[in-house]
Amino acid sequence: MAKIGSFGDLVFSVSENTVRTFDKLSWKVSAKYATHDRHIKRDVLEFLGPEPESIDFTMAFSVFHGTNPLHEIKKLNKMVNKGITARLVLGGKKYGSYKWVITSVSSTLEKFDNKGNCWAATAKVTMKEYPKR
Repeated sequence: MAKIGSFGDLVFSVSENTVRTFDKLSWKVSAKYATHDRHIKRDVLEFLGPEPESIDFTMAFSVFHGTNPLHEIKKLNKMVNKGITARLVLGGKKYGSYKWVITSVSSTLEKFDNKGNCWAATAKVTMKEYPKR
């Protein structure tokens, strides 16, 4: 099994029998500014500091790739509901300055069998940086 990375108990991996990885990772870094109005001149911006970084990615789960889609979705939802914080490690590199938290999971249950069992699903995961206090 090739381990791509992890977020706490969530392990991103690919093997001959199982695919549990992500796609379309987007990393956003931004800063906060205050705007001060001036008479007959352009407004002045004041740098207030960095905003928490955010990362979005999509995960696809399928019984044909060795995962139970509903089990994987429930695991992600549990991480949101419990406020689990952990380091995000991809390719042996730590992302961000400290830990991350999953703030939302948007799931789409895509394929079902004739008994109502979910065979394929996707989840859009949104994470925010959880800096040291």
